[in-house]
Amino acid sequence: RRKDVPMDGSNPTLIDAYGGFEHSMIPHYSGGVGAGWLERGGIKVIANIRGGGEYGPSWHKAALREKRHKCFEDVDAIAQA
Repeated sequence: RRKDVPMDGSNPTLIDAYGGFEHSMIPHYSGGVGAGWLERGGIKVIANIRGGGEYGPSWHKAALREKRHKCFEDVDAIAQA
């Protein structure tokens, strides 16, 4: 986000989330997103939800099988923040 954009929940927000197969979603910059979204006051979030590989095997296992709902709870918590 731009530094002058308030963090009060009033701005449109894109949330990218992936949590599966112990694969990590690395934050990166996209010129298309930067010019087309951030410069117009939008906010971009990359969520490291449970199931991914960002924090090791225990993070991945925390959203397997009967605990799969945890990854969706993570996305909801991020959207509410």
